[in-house]
Amino acid sequence: MRILLISNNLSTDPYAVFPLGLGIIANVLRQKKHEVKLIDLLAGNETDASLRKAIADFEPQLVGISIRNIDNVNSLNPCFFLDGAVHTVQIIRTATQARIFLGGAGFSLMPEAILSYVGADCGIVGAGESAVLALVEAVESGNDIDRLLYAINFPAVFSGAAYDDDIVEYYLRETGILPIQTKRGCPHHCVYCSYPLLEGKQCRQRPCDEIVDEMIFLRDKFHPAMFYFTDSIFNDPDGSYLELLETMVARGISVPWSAFFTPADFDNKSIALMRRSGIKTVELGADAMTDATLAGLGKDYNFAIVEKSCAAFLKQDIQVSCSYIAGGPNETKTTLLEGINNISRLEQVPSFVFMGIRILPNTPIEAIARREGVISDDHNLLYPTFYFSPAVPKEQMYNTLEAGFKNVKHVVFPPHAISNELRAYRKLQATLTTGRNAK
Repeated sequence: MRILLISNNLSTDPYAVFPLGLGIIANVLRQKKHEVKLIDLLAGNETDASLRKAIADFEPQLVGISIRNIDNVNSLNPCFFLDGAVHTVQIIRTATQARIFLGGAGFSLMPEAILSYVGADCGIVGAGESAVLALVEAVESGNDIDRLLYAINFPAVFSGAAYDDDIVEYYLRETGILPIQTKRGCPHHCVYCSYPLLEGKQCRQRPCDEIVDEMIFLRDKFHPAMFYFTDSIFNDPDGSYLELLETMVARGISVPWSAFFTPADFDNKSIALMRRSGIKTVELGADAMTDATLAGLGKDYNFAIVEKSCAAFLKQDIQVSCSYIAGGPNETKTTLLEGINNISRLEQVPSFVFMGIRILPNTPIEAIARREGVISDDHNLLYPTFYFSPAVPKEQMYNTLEAGFKNVKHVVFPPHAISNELRAYRKLQATLTTGRNAK
């Protein structure tokens, strides 16, 4: 079957992100000998006319659209992305009679609402490897198709992605970075997080040798400045990430890489292993600025662990950056001031501060927001909606943070400054690794 897959993401805020999930679906379909064409609307700089022509020339029998994000999760400058998907569906309808399905992490958060809003024929909820094959079989056989197709539990085994040359080259020009997923699932209980809903609460890692084989292939073919492990949490509690790093070292693979870490008590042996495997930077999800607000987010560590994590990496000359959310549960005027003082002390750690928590369905923060009267029972969460602690008026919170960080050079606030700062930081990472020039 001829299947067209479209990455609908046009956002470069804070930087361009390779459509890894769509690449995984393409890889699964190609393994089953289907003819798959990938179109990335961002990488291809497509116009309505060029997209319409590409569809007509390919003559697809099925079209999939990946919805990565619903909005930009920036409470002070919210951008809603689904209207772009509506427009893409309208263009497709003018070029082909093929069925259109939706998928992606953003879609899976509110599938029924998004499917109705965007106007596609059906959608795949959750990990799509098995569901997309079932959909293709139904289309080929002429059987009825359910409006929503759900992943069967959370697959223990999943594959790597297809990395099409033209798409890869665009993202290498923009950031110098290629993403790889090594595991799925997250056992933590953060009140705002959708990862346990999307990927399950148990970590499942791909075979280490398979991951390393993929890294070697991508390194030799594309020469990325750095790899980024896109796992929701790289340093899983079971330590499977260490097994991967040991496999890399045992096979003589040391490549520049980075990942998202949760604060923990990192020992010298683990960090030394990271260094031998090529680590360059750590993105630490500190998430809140005080012990009280960390507890409010459902974290199982305190701010002393955040500081200890940063110090452990810096001691080994590994750059670490942190992200924080102000305004979550337990935030008060007192914790804001305490948090400003805490972050200001970490002078060697670039820190990015956000305000408010995007409320997503079926997460604990939704229940908290309804219980506290932040949102009503009939509030439509499809549109950007944020939780702010009722104890601090939003304007006062903003003014306190702006004044507190005004002369603190390592902290980025307000959020509208984050995009340019993070984009510059990513390009600096690429420059410091292999010297490859990012655009």
